[in-house]
Amino acid sequence: MFFTDNPHCADTVYNLTGGILGWNHHTVPDLPHFEVFEVDNNATLADLLRQGMNLERGAARFYNAILSHHSEAAFARPIELLARAEEGHARLLYSFLEQEEDNLPAFTDLYEKLPGDIVEGGQRVETLVSRLGEFSGDNCLDVLEMALAVEFAAYDLYRAMGHRFAGTAMEEPFLAIAQAEKEHMRIASEALRFCE
Repeated sequence: MFFTDNPHCADTVYNLTGGILGWNHHTVPDLPHFEVFEVDNNATLADLLRQGMNLERGAARFYNAILSHHSEAAFARPIELLARAEEGHARLLYSFLEQEEDNLPAFTDLYEKLPGDIVEGGQRVETLVSRLGEFSGDNCLDVLEMALAVEFAAYDLYRAMGHRFAGTAMEEPFLAIAQAEKEHMRIASEALRFCE
């Protein structure tokens, strides 16, 4: 069961009792918007690598927004590491992209032009940043739980993409990033000690 804060659905309770058999054709108007990889029959490895770079840029933007709000917090150093690591992941994807495309712009030129509007979990960076402003008091735990959620989603996404493209040239880049995301989860998890 969950509640919505959508003003068009005030006082509406959505209940999953009965599972799919209990569904009566109502849809939830405020489900989160997910947009991660656009995969169709025309998608090339280069297309997917660029999309992955955009997700990494989005995560870096999110972490930099945290730093702009909490630069003096005890957890700022791990967040800074995560921000730099996201750019590192974009560089890793770029190294695979270099094998796919000739006359590729330099990493910095390409990376800086990416919108970085979403993170690996499919959430928009602006939405995550606006949530930062909603926290009150000591929000160490709230911030780090958001970071952990982003990192778990990133690991799951890249692992799933690697499995989806098993046996193709697309498998290696995605599994490489999935493995690297484990380190991000470790950094975010260990940062929780600053919340005690």
